[in-house]
Amino acid sequence: MADLALALTDAPDPGDVALVERELTAFNVERALPYDRRPLCVFLRDRAGRAVGGATGTTNWGWLYLDCFWLPEAERRAGWGGRVLAAEAEARARGCGRARLFTYSFQAQGFYERHGYAVFGVLDDYPPGHRQVWMRKDL
Repeated sequence: MADLALALTDAPDPGDVALVERELTAFNVERALPYDRRPLCVFLRDRAGRAVGGATGTTNWGWLYLDCFWLPEAERRAGWGGRVLAAEAEARARGCGRARLFTYSFQAQGFYERHGYAVFGVLDDYPPGHRQVWMRKDL
């Protein structure tokens, strides 16, 4: 251990990041299941084909993880949000039985609850003055 040193950085070498991710993945696969992670994205596009909103996520180990979900203010409450959740149907087609995500207290908790998601965890004061709300749904 005498030959080791910590190096703190906010500009990591991509190879160093890849090493940590690769080794953690190998550790997890050895103890659980092989990853079957695949991106799953749904985009709302304008007539010119430009993305104006949508959702990004992944499927892995029988779960859909919705990472980012955003729609322009003008398109909210017009039914687009529920349609973007079509990602759930694709997740089911991939063999997923559950979905998870997090939102913030100033974002869309009520929207997700109306679409069948339930809270399973809350991180208070993150960001300060708000809450991070973890939610899940059986598909």
